[in-house]
Amino acid sequence: MVFRINLNNSLSTPKNITHLNIGEHAFIAAFSNGFIACKLMAMGLLPGSEIILVRKAPFGGACYIRAKQHYVVLRNKEAEHVILDSEVSK
Repeated sequence: MVFRINLNNSLSTPKNITHLNIGEHAFIAAFSNGFIACKLMAMGLLPGSEIILVRKAPFGGACYIRAKQHYVVLRNKEAEHVILDSEVSK
């Protein structure tokens, strides 16, 4: 599991795709699994890419996201490994 230290020095769990609400957008900060990272980067989902959650399947089935001009469906187990940031890092 990946932890991030926020400004008040307490540990918090990083936000991933499963935490997004429908229509919310965020930027990919990192991946917490190398296999998932290779798979998604081959599809063009690179760190710094903006994604938008289009819809979620009922009962935690899958997440349907839009990145650039492409739509991608990720299983929840895959989506949990995509660490997000609300702002693009420079």
